[in-house]
Amino acid sequence: NHLAFTGATPGRTVNGSVVGNGGSVSVSGSDTSGTINVNTGNNPTAGCFGRVNFGQAFATTPKVIVSPVGSGAGQTQYYVDRNASGFSICTANAAPANQAFSYDYFVAG
Repeated sequence: NHLAFTGATPGRTVNGSVVGNGGSVSVSGSDTSGTINVNTGNNPTAGCFGRVNFGQAFATTPKVIVSPVGSGAGQTQYYVDRNASGFSICTANAAPANQAFSYDYFVAG
């Protein structure tokens, strides 16, 4: 048997200066699990790529488990900033320029 978490795709906020000129961030999945796709542009910087805004806030700050997908994500010193209404994936160093990579996530209240 497989677990499946359904629901509306959460909202997102993109930090254009961190993903670089021409970069983008998209989210697929639900409040509980999904994938954040990052496409960096020119001159990305350290900081938060973007924020996943839960469709329905949790009662307390949930646990957020993140797994990098692809070598670009693996090169980042990533961390999560979280609260009851959403979370951000951030990097301590600039991500590689002009690359596409992802982070899978799982959230538990």
